[in-house]
Amino acid sequence: MINIGERIRELRKSKNITASSLANQIGVAQSFISSIENGTKKCSLETLDAICTALNVSLADFFKEDTSEISPEMQRLLDASKNLTQKQRDLITEFLEALK
Repeated sequence: MINIGERIRELRKSKNITASSLANQIGVAQSFISSIENGTKKCSLETLDAICTALNVSLADFFKEDTSEISPEMQRLLDASKNLTQKQRDLITEFLEALK
């Protein structure tokens, strides 16, 4: 699952934008951006949309997970799971949890 604060920080830094500059662009305090990135505060969907606009990224792309680090074996398992019913996925999840 994606960590919203970490994702904001990652995108912001990749675009060489400071937290202060981002905050100014969307009309919030720099400390609020820092708190979101540190996970001590949550933001509304409206604020997240403003952040995405300022970072020039769509909400869909914001939530798109990077699958480049998934091994071929894991990708094969993920692909196979798409054809399973929810009950089958639940059973496999229980099985995997039992293996830990």
